[in-house]
Amino acid sequence: MDTTKISTLSQSEKLLYTQFRRKINTEAARAQVKKLEYNLSDVTAGLSVLKTACADANSLGLGAICVLPCYVKACKGFLGLQKKSLLVACISFPHGGDCTQVKVKAAKLAVKDGADEVEVTAPIARIRDGNFSYVKKEFKKLRSATKNKALRINAECALLSREEVMRVCSLAADCGVNSVKTNSGVYGSGNEIEMISDIKTAVKDKCAIKAEGIATVLEMSSAIDMGASVIGSKNAAEVARTILAAAEVEV
Repeated sequence: MDTTKISTLSQSEKLLYTQFRRKINTEAARAQVKKLEYNLSDVTAGLSVLKTACADANSLGLGAICVLPCYVKACKGFLGLQKKSLLVACISFPHGGDCTQVKVKAAKLAVKDGADEVEVTAPIARIRDGNFSYVKKEFKKLRSATKNKALRINAECALLSREEVMRVCSLAADCGVNSVKTNSGVYGSGNEIEMISDIKTAVKDKCAIKAEGIATVLEMSSAIDMGASVIGSKNAAEVARTILAAAEVEV
């Protein structure tokens, strides 16, 4: 609305306009917060930390909370029946060194324990060996094991070459994986723009891209501009509060 027109409004109309602007800002902020996923796959995140994190996730409306498989059942309880955030089990984190059979069993158990989605680390050692036949078979078996649950693949891009990243993400997309997760520091250069651009080319819009390791609102904004639609962060609660607080003052 033109500012000259605002000045001609009555006091009650100005109040309604302010309330409308605040509602629009808040809705936009909450949509951004929904893209955030709380990364709690660190082994130092014990039950007390997870309980607080689940409460934060629900109250802030985060998209998801990502935890180790052994904590899925507990976090399901912490989130409650009226949960606002998805529960994601991080399987074979951080190097994907478990055999495919182990990953498949872990994924099935995580779903049984209450995971809404499963995020499995790709077999980095096999990828480095150039055994992409193994990688493809693993992805297909995981896709079958998770059935109607969303399957994500953690590519751990910082450990791979550009060509390996492209190949893995392309295979994941072709096998019906719902999203691929990347992280900062790829190719040894920290060039996140190149990284996400490469992955976007590889998946050809067949699956979503999750940018991991985001620490600030500015980094989140940049990642989204690059093509990521999901944002993973150990600072998710802090980033979400910053976004929501900014929406309240931008009226």
